[in-house]
Amino acid sequence: MGKDSERACLARLQEMDAALARMERELPDDVLSVGAEARKRVAFWLQRIGAGGADLTQLSDAMREISGMLDSLTARLLLVPWDGPPNPRLKS
Repeated sequence: MGKDSERACLARLQEMDAALARMERELPDDVLSVGAEARKRVAFWLQRIGAGGADLTQLSDAMREISGMLDSLTARLLLVPWDGPPNPRLKS
């Protein structure tokens, strides 16, 4: 894999990991395992690219799968009623 492609993939995987970390706090119980699996796959590919052992075809397939998982998690979050993050200034 070329250095530019490698850097781009690393950056995208890091973005995915950050997005999954933010989502994790809000995910309903029924999809927590999907979020955990997505983060596991991201971590695997981050490590594999870092070690220089990433095959472009396998990585492309993995990125597609992880993107699909992210899309599913996002859709699930949007379908769950949510009042937003707790506001510490409001006291009941």
